[in-house]
Amino acid sequence: MTGLVSDGARALAAQSLGEDRVLVTGASGWLGRTALDLIAPLGLPTLALASRPRIIKVGDREVELRAWDDREVAEFAPTVVLDCAFLTRDRVSDLPLDEYVATNRAQTDRLVYATKLPGVRLSLTVSSGAAVHPQDAFDAPIEDNPYGYLKREAEYCLQEAAAKSGAVPVVLRAWSISGAHVQKPRGYALGSMIQDADAGAIRITARRPVFRRYVLAEELLALGLAEGGVGPATIDSGGELVEMDELAARVAAVVRPDAVITRGEVDPRDADRYHSDGQDWETRCQRWGLASVPLDRQIEITARGVLAR
Repeated sequence: MTGLVSDGARALAAQSLGEDRVLVTGASGWLGRTALDLIAPLGLPTLALASRPRIIKVGDREVELRAWDDREVAEFAPTVVLDCAFLTRDRVSDLPLDEYVATNRAQTDRLVYATKLPGVRLSLTVSSGAAVHPQDAFDAPIEDNPYGYLKREAEYCLQEAAAKSGAVPVVLRAWSISGAHVQKPRGYALGSMIQDADAGAIRITARRPVFRRYVLAEELLALGLAEGGVGPATIDSGGELVEMDELAARVAAVVRPDAVITRGEVDPRDADRYHSDGQDWETRCQRWGLASVPLDRQIEITARGVLAR
């Protein structure tokens, strides 16, 4: 482990990128920062885009972020697109639905624009398990699952654009991910548990079993870069299956072993199983020789970012 991303992911990314020019959208967010940190040591020409221009610190480096401009993006002439720009699920309640939809569709339009640029060989978009869970989001009205519906829409738009341009499309479905660049940790079970453990007490509010699988965000990105060198792919993140009781215990063991864990009575019926089957992930990791970081180490790495240690 060097910096804030895993060595295995760095090595796979380095193996997968040649003399590429990399466009990163959503560069100020969790996945965008992870992407920048992942590829920074390679010294490749990189254009990092965000909602507004500014300088951010990624690891021990300062990175200039630019706002989207069609002309500047075209003149940069990317060969690889890493699309991490999207209003996340938590923003659904903050905005009128039409504004949320319009903003995310504008991001998808930019993904399509970039994918169709001459010279782009590979275009990756970060999607979500919400696109296909609890059902294919297209099988219900957009109002039922706006975030998942729009992610599913972006998947299709990428694939259509790539079919026309000749670029290779890769969809990265992040179900539950970890990593040092996590933002808004209170919005995620792992991040909030790390903060709570550090404060001395974890209270699990879920009254039904809740199962998740975690992998590092950089592993998902690196695997996408590798698979994209072979052909189109849709990759579902995997990892060890864990229920919230066990996750809390393992977080406490890493962060603060004397933290108190409490939970009310659990009804075993109707478990929350927001995760992939894990098999696709394991197969792809084996194909590329990527030793996915174990959960306890993921907790350590994520805690470094959440607790700024």
